[in-house]
Amino acid sequence: MFRDIVVGVCALGVVGSAYGSMVPFTEEFGVGVSNWRDVDGADTLTWFAAGGPDGSSYVSTTYTVPDPIPPFGAVLFRGQDAFDSSNDSFVGNWITDGVREFSFWVRHDAVEALGLFARFASPSNFPGAVGISFVPVEPNTWTEIIIPIFADSPNIILEGSPFNDVFSNIGNLQIGASVTADMIGQTITIDLDKVSITPAPGALGLLAVAGLFGSRKRRRVLTARR
Repeated sequence: MFRDIVVGVCALGVVGSAYGSMVPFTEEFGVGVSNWRDVDGADTLTWFAAGGPDGSSYVSTTYTVPDPIPPFGAVLFRGQDAFDSSNDSFVGNWITDGVREFSFWVRHDAVEALGLFARFASPSNFPGAVGISFVPVEPNTWTEIIIPIFADSPNIILEGSPFNDVFSNIGNLQIGASVTADMIGQTITIDLDKVSITPAPGALGLLAVAGLFGSRKRRRVLTARR
């Protein structure tokens, strides 16, 4: 029975291939910045061992709003294939690997609420798509941003290429914020934690069932060996 469940889960694309993204996966930044970088692609993120949304580790960067402001928003964090960010755990075919949701936690100290976004692209940075959040992030509080990943998602803005072309070859993740002209000259600190990709809720249930049966099977084997 356990073997049948595992085969079924793999057929649904819940478990990523050996060369694809790991689903589900969460970057906790447990021992460092995990090769994530800042807006310029320089290795200048700051790592903190405690203080995240659950009290654990997180990463941080600072950004001074330029004049003129970036027309498409300010990229703040880069998790990219070329940097081997998160050991390439986000790199792969998100469609066949079963990714249905991208999420992350952020905190900032700007004087006003910020709109957050994520950009998804191939290792060569094109084709790409932008995932927007409709939840404004108020200052000085950890907030979870959730972006549903599916072809008709209202949160996804395609950059001229079809959904399948973008999400079948994800290599670069970029997390940023929309800044306004009245913020020019401000230096903002932005914190990031728990960057995650997850399957559909039903698929998570199948993974849990598979884990339960696996645990029972292991217990039976251990009992038989006593």
